[in-house]
Amino acid sequence: MKKLLLPILLFCGVQTLHAQLSIDAQVKYAYNSSALFNKNISDLGASQDYDFAFNSNYGAAVNVNYGKIGIGAELLLGSLRGAYQGTIVSANSSYTSEVNLDLTQIPVYLRVGGAKGSFGEFGVVLHNVKNATYSATNDVNLSNYSFDATSRYQSFMGYMVGVGGRMSLPKIPVMLSISARFMYSTADAKGVDALGLPLDGYPTYYNTNAASVGLHAGLVYSFEQ
Repeated sequence: MKKLLLPILLFCGVQTLHAQLSIDAQVKYAYNSSALFNKNISDLGASQDYDFAFNSNYGAAVNVNYGKIGIGAELLLGSLRGAYQGTIVSANSSYTSEVNLDLTQIPVYLRVGGAKGSFGEFGVVLHNVKNATYSATNDVNLSNYSFDATSRYQSFMGYMVGVGGRMSLPKIPVMLSISARFMYSTADAKGVDALGLPLDGYPTYYNTNAASVGLHAGLVYSFEQ
């Protein structure tokens, strides 16, 4: 009898684990408002000020869920932008400018809430910067100026937190996932200021911190065990 007890307990444990385990795959799209913050830019007031910037990302995600706890990883392609506006008093003109980072994002996170219904998520996001472009427009003659700023930027890690929910769709075996996500990086992305000048040329050097808040939508297929 004792010889049978251990195999029975192991079998029950495996069956319980099997019943609560699920794996799901997702294709998704995200639309974000983003910024690249630097104290040297913030301290300059109206001559260099922040503006609204928007960007999008698309890709795929995989989640492994055990009951109400899950681990997820994503691969997202797209961009992250920082926008600026300001006045040049000596030229009696104003300008707008933008930095566009072409990058790959790899979020890795913990999910709380299970495979269905509402959920929360928090983790880290690796931003692999592939290319960077600075562009500006002057309001006097509407002249455009741009240059490749890739050498001024570097890859960086950020922290993310999000909340959302999943709902079943009628007649098809997939769920719709909608979530809001906030990301902030304490790591240095380096870069240029609103006028395109290198930030490492300022008397005091400060990190450039990326931030974004966005809406994520995806279609999820669950491989329930």
